[in-house]
Amino acid sequence: MYQPVLKLSDYLSVNAPPFFNILQIGAGGNGGYLVQRLAKLLYGLSSQKESFCFHYQIVDGDRVEESNLIRQPFIDLDLNKPKAQVLAERYDNAYEIPIFYKSEYIESSNDIADLINMNRQYIVPKIPILLGCVDNNATRQIMHEAFQKSHTIIYIDSGIDSVDQEGNADSGYSGQVVCGVKIKGKELLAPVGTIYSNILEDKDSRLPTQACGEQVVYYPQRMQTNELAALVMTSYLNTLLHDEEIVSHYTNFNAKTMLTRPVYITKEQLAK
Repeated sequence: MYQPVLKLSDYLSVNAPPFFNILQIGAGGNGGYLVQRLAKLLYGLSSQKESFCFHYQIVDGDRVEESNLIRQPFIDLDLNKPKAQVLAERYDNAYEIPIFYKSEYIESSNDIADLINMNRQYIVPKIPILLGCVDNNATRQIMHEAFQKSHTIIYIDSGIDSVDQEGNADSGYSGQVVCGVKIKGKELLAPVGTIYSNILEDKDSRLPTQACGEQVVYYPQRMQTNELAALVMTSYLNTLLHDEEIVSHYTNFNAKTMLTRPVYITKEQLAK
């Protein structure tokens, strides 16, 4: 049975190898485990392919707190240090690949545009890859806006359910990864905000910098769900960076049942 695959070469009419401009927003649960896997993937691709070019930057304004040590990839020595800096320096040193960081929060789509466009000196085709690893819809709304404003961008977002505070033992295991694609002004795959409309409809979510004296609520998550979210994201990135292809539009998963259910790309989506 033929399975449609989105091949970047079908939409980017160039002969030069692409330059992958990777911008990761969020370095906590999903994001921390993603850095571990993505750094090793980038190291492997750099070692195997001379023409492989990338720029990888992690952005997060959070600092490591004691509560993070339970389920996020940090240790006691990291306490009170910026998460983005800790992860960037750790895996930069481990794999001897350049990983950049910015210990600040994203507050507007212009912030994302500035970070993506900072590498104009590189030869085209430059393919921006926006990785969403946040736990609030306010930041997802900003990333959705950045996607809509972009001419060409691949936006991969991971989201997981929080643990039910009423004691439901089966809660906190589900999640999804959505891959939105826009090339030369044409939306080929819808982003997460379109697939899950509740993200854009959420008016209560606040950015970390917009608490205005109010306590920002962070709901507890499960480490195994964070790890599975990162693993699914890495699968998308492996196919994208190695083969320059995208196989599925989005993937739902459950870390307790180990169910992973992809929604594959259709011929109608590619016909756009």
